[in-house]
Amino acid sequence: MTRRLDAPTELAPGADPLAAFAAGVTRSAAGVGRVAARDVAGAVMDVLGRHGARSVALSADLGPHLDAVAAACRDAGLDAERYDAIAADRARIGALDATVTGCTAAIAATGSVVLGAGAGRAAGLIAPLHVCVVRAEQVLGGLSDLFADPGRFASSSLTALQTGPSRSADIEKTLVIGAHGPCAVEVLLVEATA
Repeated sequence: MTRRLDAPTELAPGADPLAAFAAGVTRSAAGVGRVAARDVAGAVMDVLGRHGARSVALSADLGPHLDAVAAACRDAGLDAERYDAIAADRARIGALDATVTGCTAAIAATGSVVLGAGAGRAAGLIAPLHVCVVRAEQVLGGLSDLFADPGRFASSSLTALQTGPSRSADIEKTLVIGAHGPCAVEVLLVEATA
């Protein structure tokens, strides 16, 4: 028998995971949009355009969306490269405006995305804008669901939970956005296909 934890990291009984995830993303000061699988590339281009991103890295964990997003970037004249191809080049990484990644999972209760090494060790953290493509079936209720399957982490040397833009505050409680990670996070929630 599984006991549900009564904690803010867990989805309330009866709550819709996708609606809760979208609300959690919004609470974290990130943007969220729902999109059909066929429209992912266009939605990514809309986000990149709104943020003025010209230099973009795409991670391998975009899976079925990688080729379409890469083609849309090329067609728009963006400087788009595979993250794994430039990850060791500090100058190129430092010049990125955005990274576009997939994720290992997403947590409905907190609005967090779970990044693994498949995205690249710093892909979701290195550029001022992180666009994360989350498939509906990747959304889990809470952290207990994430850690209930240790096999989820077996092939990854890294697991990071990202909830909104990077925040840091000094001793005077001055909040700085983007000091140790992205200034903006945009999540595209890909609707389940029938």
